Amino acid sequence: MKNKVIYEKIVNGIDEEILLISKDFRIIWANQKSLDTYGTDIIDKHCYNATHGIDFPCQGPFDLCPLTDVLVTGKSSSTTHVHSSKHDRSEHHVSINLYPIKDGSGEISRFIHIAKDVTESIVHRQMEETMWQEIIKVIDRIYGELVENQVKMEKSKTELEMRTAELERSSLELRRTQERLIRSEKLAAIGQLAAGVAHELRNPLAVIKNSAYYLKEKISRTDLATMDPSIFEFLNIIENEIGMSDKIIRDLLNFSLIRKPIVKTYDINTIVKNALSVTSIPLGIKVEMDLAQDLDNVMVDPYQIRQAFHNLILNSIQSMDNAGKLLITSRQEGDFIEIEFKDNGCGIKEEDQERVFDPLFTTKARGIGLGLAVTMGIIERHEGQIKLKSEVGEGTTVVVRLPVAE
Repeated sequence: MKNKVIYEKIVNGIDEEILLISKDFRIIWANQKSLDTYGTDIIDKHCYNATHGIDFPCQGPFDLCPLTDVLVTGKSSSTTHVHSSKHDRSEHHVSINLYPIKDGSGEISRFIHIAKDVTESIVHRQMEETMWQEIIKVIDRIYGELVENQVKMEKSKTELEMRTAELERSSLELRRTQERLIRSEKLAAIGQLAAGVAHELRNPLAVIKNSAYYLKEKISRTDLATMDPSIFEFLNIIENEIGMSDKIIRDLLNFSLIRKPIVKTYDINTIVKNALSVTSIPLGIKVEMDLAQDLDNVMVDPYQIRQAFHNLILNSIQSMDNAGKLLITSRQEGDFIEIEFKDNGCGIKEEDQERVFDPLFTTKARGIGLGLAVTMGIIERHEGQIKLKSEVGEGTTVVVRLPVAE
């Protein structure tokens, strides 16, 4: 009797629901915690009615009946249910552990049902899950905004790069336009000076030339030539130098007299051949032509373009020092005809390549540096372009681009 009292004090002092349940789901005994929660009248009631307020055993994936599970497996079972309190019908989560009690023959006769209120931990876990769901939503939103901003930044970067490239192209075109304008103004000023100098020098040179010729005629009729043969040698030197000076004067006059092009449709290959025919080619220079057929005509002044080509051919010949090869090719690239002059001469230093088309710039011992300046002026007046590529010791390639006739 004393042990029974102690036992009841122990089980009633446990803050968990303890039920003794029969195989037909009826509550045989309950501790004080269970009676306080579900009422003192739960004895002999079905467990599902007392704890859930329903008239049939628990079922379904979320309310699996632990009694049924123990009967099937013969082992204890654990699950979580939502029970209802009798006083306020409030729901609370319980963690159930159900243990079988077997009789002398080993058959299950009763069950010990122990349930612990885990509402607080469940609610806490649900709150954590809700919080994490909200955190994930915020992270997803921030990530989406970051991706969107990154896409916008990439788009802005691309637009900025395109705008920068456009500005660089505009700046380059502006610089080229300024260079052309400065060159044109410089050419005009030098042209006026050249015309004046040429007229001032031409008459004295003509007098010197005639005087040298007269002296040669007079001396040839005397014994002086026999006594001192070097006299004729010096007179020949005078005539040669006068010829060189006269050529410089002609270049100056040609430079100062460049007129506005009188254009008409013309075959570019014919102009190339004409330019080559009026150029004296030394024996050691080999000239080859690879001219494309069926090219569109160009709208040009054939005489000025011939002069430009003549200057380029002459420049290549002079760079090869009477021995080398010049290849002239023509081709069509879209709305432009390209004529290429490629030699294997001495080449041009990189620091000089930007200046070779400037008037009065020359790297030659003889000449005044007007040929390529005149050529550039002619091509630009025809709305064309000149491109130069050169390497010292390898040669020079000059490409002239002229628009096709509309």
